[in-house]
Amino acid sequence: MGFAGLQGLLAVLLALFPVFLLPKMSVSNALFTVLACWGLGCLLVPGRDRERWGTYWRSAGGLSLAFLLWPLAVAIQQAVAGQPINIPYLFTRFVLLFVLAWGLTRLGAKRLEWMAWGCAAAACYAAVWIHFATLEMRPDHVGIYNIIPFSNLALLMGALAAISIGWDEPRQYAIHGVKLLAMLAGMYVAYSGQTRGSWLAVPVLVCVVCASYRHGSRKLRVMALSALVVVGVSIAGTSDMVRERVAESVAALAGGKNTLDSSSGGRIQVWHASLRLFAEHPWTGVGREHFRDALREQAKAGLITREAAELAHSHNDILYAMAAYGVPGLIAVLTLYLAPAVFFGRRLRRADPRVACAAAMGLTTAVSFFIFGLTEAMFSISITNAFYVLIMAWLVAFIVCREPAPRGAMNQEAVHS
Repeated sequence: MGFAGLQGLLAVLLALFPVFLLPKMSVSNALFTVLACWGLGCLLVPGRDRERWGTYWRSAGGLSLAFLLWPLAVAIQQAVAGQPINIPYLFTRFVLLFVLAWGLTRLGAKRLEWMAWGCAAAACYAAVWIHFATLEMRPDHVGIYNIIPFSNLALLMGALAAISIGWDEPRQYAIHGVKLLAMLAGMYVAYSGQTRGSWLAVPVLVCVVCASYRHGSRKLRVMALSALVVVGVSIAGTSDMVRERVAESVAALAGGKNTLDSSSGGRIQVWHASLRLFAEHPWTGVGREHFRDALREQAKAGLITREAAELAHSHNDILYAMAAYGVPGLIAVLTLYLAPAVFFGRRLRRADPRVACAAAMGLTTAVSFFIFGLTEAMFSISITNAFYVLIMAWLVAFIVCREPAPRGAMNQEAVHS
């Protein structure tokens, strides 16, 4: 197999990552590892694209370094607590952003576009799966996964597929239709999964998709957005399930005693508990391994219920980082949102429409994870953690591939391949 054939194979493996993410996480983990090994090999073995090193660091150096802060926060907490520094692989994945992105730049921008089809396939598959899983009642899990991250990822993958229409030719209506169908499939997963965190993200994602559709007139985009809003409001207004889920959240926020051990009430209790832990340990937090014990102490003191004390995390990324790792954790988690937002936001109006499209996808991913992270600890779950790191690496690599190469570059063809 020649080098071009190897590049094609790796691009196929990349596209298969989202396809296997929901039904078979072990396969996706293996693909993640293969791609990381490829990136490491590209770092250790100089290649003909080595001159792009400067381009990468000028473009994405800050973002790559920003992803080191979470593992650093974990190491600081362990060192201050007098523990051996042992960063879980779950968090060392953030270190691999640079390794993955550098390796993916060697595949060329054109091959990297295949990943969008993997997201489309995953969203459609998830819609079929959750349809049958929720025929009788809403399960806590779909397959081996909690229904909340399952719904969140399916919704986001559908949106990424729809935004990637910007990479297609204007009159490829069949392709556009399939990708828009993936978006609708993701929305169906969010609806059927009754995941309120996903519902919060739906209006944002719909607006982004409509705004990113570059092949239609402004009037067409406004009409499409209006139609989706009408449909969404109609479903929300006529669905007993939606009204019940919203009413439960409102009652929990109001502090009703009979809602303490509902899903919303438990979250609100652990949010308050996390803030108390941060106030007591502002600089180091209590550590991930001691978080549940700290909650149980609050339950003994009557501050939260015993049921809430058994939650594994804060069901909020920011509050969990604060409680577990203190100020360093707070800085780290905010950086995971803000650094990509700045990197991709600066490229939204690039003259290269493909770069602008990739930037819209990256910004959408960061914003979506922020919204999802309000009701779930997305960065502390293996399936969602791996997805965020690889999606960011994918889109960073795509943009670097399209960046002007340094003077004297030997391989200009790879930039637009």
